Amino acid sequence: MWPAKITAMALVPLLVVSLASRNMTSSAATSANAGSTWLQTGPLAFHHKLSGADRAYDKITAVPDLTIPFPGVWEVAYAVRTNIGTPSKGAALYVSAAVFVNGGIILGTEALTGAYFNPGEAVQDTVGQTFLHTFKVGDVLTLHAFRIGQDGTTDVLSNTDGRTRVTAHWVSPGF
Repeated sequence: MWPAKITAMALVPLLVVSLASRNMTSSAATSANAGSTWLQTGPLAFHHKLSGADRAYDKITAVPDLTIPFPGVWEVAYAVRTNIGTPSKGAALYVSAAVFVNGGIILGTEALTGAYFNPGEAVQDTVGQTFLHTFKVGDVLTLHAFRIGQDGTTDVLSNTDGRTRVTAHWVSPGF
């Protein structure tokens, strides 16, 4: 169980660094207590239009990069709030998202939402994945998404009605 509220005292002897200008929070620890290490974006507020070609990944630049401070196995979870729809004629529209490491997709992290929409219809969903992956020190995680279908809107959003986020928790040195 996660505690309802984590205070600075609960994180001692961790060094807690708040990167408010980047909307990112992280903690750093020694190897003896690295299991307490976590990285998290947010809470974020943005509206990112996906206007590229079908299946052309677009980095969601409003979501800060996460840099891995310890090698080993990490549990990564992400959620992407989408806005899809309003075609001028009936059309299928989808948004797919995935986590990348050092600029390349981590296969198996893809999440998809969408449907066939009648003219003027729209929907907002939150989709994502939770996965385990082995990382090296300094690996950089980024969130990307693409659209499928060109008639209508496809956006990634984050605000008080629903958030887009990425979190990572160190679980093992991975020996």
